[in-house]
Amino acid sequence: MKTKFYQSRPIRFLEIYACAGWRVKIYSISLKAETVTAQAIIEAKKQLPAWLENSKITALENYQIATLILHEGNEGCFAVLIWWADENMLQLFAYLRLYGESHFHLISNKGTVSCVWEMAILWFERNAWITHVLKRGENPDFENYLQQQLQTDI
Repeated sequence: MKTKFYQSRPIRFLEIYACAGWRVKIYSISLKAETVTAQAIIEAKKQLPAWLENSKITALENYQIATLILHEGNEGCFAVLIWWADENMLQLFAYLRLYGESHFHLISNKGTVSCVWEMAILWFERNAWITHVLKRGENPDFENYLQQQLQTDI
């Protein structure tokens, strides 16, 4: 197996996107540029309503707040979609759009979760969730949670 050396990548918050009654924090990571391509964002948004339907797989309560990480890596563009369920559990679905293709395909059903760059966002979102939701008990502050966003090179 060939080992590739670690290089920092830009993590950029793109927007809070309203979709099917959800609010979705969208992040970009790219090996190639400052942000993922506009086409990757458009395609992910097209598929997002169907992806959010996965929230119905379990009977766990969710908050209709999600985070979508779009990551242009070596193989293609990954889409990692997460949301908090039952207060403190993370549901995660990962998809891949190979370069040259137009559609994202589910890959988390094969055990793939996320990479080291995506994990930085997951950690950031975890800490924000604890601060603005879990520690506030009966008075969660979802608006400040949504407004806390990561912008860094990592």
